[in-house]
Amino acid sequence: MKVFLLDSDILMDFFKKKSFAERLLAELYKKGKLATSILSVSELCSGWNKEQTKFFVPLLFDLVDIYFIDKKIAQLAGKFRFEFKKKGINLPVIDTLIASTAIQNKLTLVTRNIKDYPMKELKIYKIPEV
Repeated sequence: MKVFLLDSDILMDFFKKKSFAERLLAELYKKGKLATSILSVSELCSGWNKEQTKFFVPLLFDLVDIYFIDKKIAQLAGKFRFEFKKKGINLPVIDTLIASTAIQNKLTLVTRNIKDYPMKELKIYKIPEV
């Protein structure tokens, strides 16, 4: 079964009730399983107040599977940062960890921020025009 790793931007749009994000998640749900990184959970929580966090986090955990960081993911992310830094590209740690999570677990990343994920090994879901 295909698993779609939802990036923080997609989840933020969904929780802001943006209609394209609601349609996108419904479409992806029909095609496979929905998931996200524990790092995206952290990013979401950093933008929510206490009440929103108390309401939205359990909802998120019911909606998607959560992927955690392990040694292989951490090493792959470090390798990506090293390789891209040699090319003059400074990738954020969190983005390399999310990409490595998708690659290591054979997931398809769903994001609007394609420029943040230049890894050729990464499968990215092409989001239909909004």
